[in-house]
Amino acid sequence: MNYTRDKEALLRHFNKDPILFGYHIGDLDDFYFRDCEWAVSGNVEIEDAILIYFGLETPTVLAFGLDDRFNSFLEALLPELPNSFYCHYQKSSLGIFRKVFADKPLGSHLKMKLVSDGYDSRLDKNHEIQRLDMTHKKELVKLYERSYPQNYFNDRMLETGKYFGYITDGEVVCVSGVHVHSDEYKISVLGNITTHPDYRGRGLATAVTARLVKELHANGNTVALNVKKDNFAAIKCYQKLGFEIYCEYEESFFSRQENKTAEGG
Repeated sequence: MNYTRDKEALLRHFNKDPILFGYHIGDLDDFYFRDCEWAVSGNVEIEDAILIYFGLETPTVLAFGLDDRFNSFLEALLPELPNSFYCHYQKSSLGIFRKVFADKPLGSHLKMKLVSDGYDSRLDKNHEIQRLDMTHKKELVKLYERSYPQNYFNDRMLETGKYFGYITDGEVVCVSGVHVHSDEYKISVLGNITTHPDYRGRGLATAVTARLVKELHANGNTVALNVKKDNFAAIKCYQKLGFEIYCEYEESFFSRQENKTAEGG
């Protein structure tokens, strides 16, 4: 299997579909790049690429392809994947993973892209929205433990400066941020958005996310996000802010099965 650290070659490939490969493009930024491995196929130009991200406690594999050829590449990589990992993948690849890995499904998800600046200044009227930084880490972790324990938050993400929150009585009760952000590559993928259960139904998530989207849009970034397919309230919120559904994908936790190879032995 071939691996590369050639950012220019990777970017040329990922720019074939910047929304599908939004995370990949963002992870080319030096902020994330040190935690990435890039498995690739192709002789002159990259034909397929799989990202293995080691920046969190459990690795994450992003396995997306542009045509039917991709699954053959994925199957060849199976022996080199971590023994356990979270994975974003296209539904057609599930059978390939199951040749070697047991899977715990985490649901069908949608990728959405910002197609217009849907920000309305009235959305955050009378809300005390603040930019969050490392001084808010303790309260933010507390919020995630209470309302979004399955999220993918690393406090390094706060260093992007792209987290906004609603704070009351010294407590962060609503937050909107990014999983990936790069000024260099002009890409942002929203994430880690949640509201404390006691404060839901007040429009806080819409307001806080609107403030973040306004800033990213003004910077000229491509803006995307992932959301569970059955999270209708969140989808409606994002559509209000100018996002539209782009494609569907799957998330699972995979763990290698003993005495099982890609050939089925």
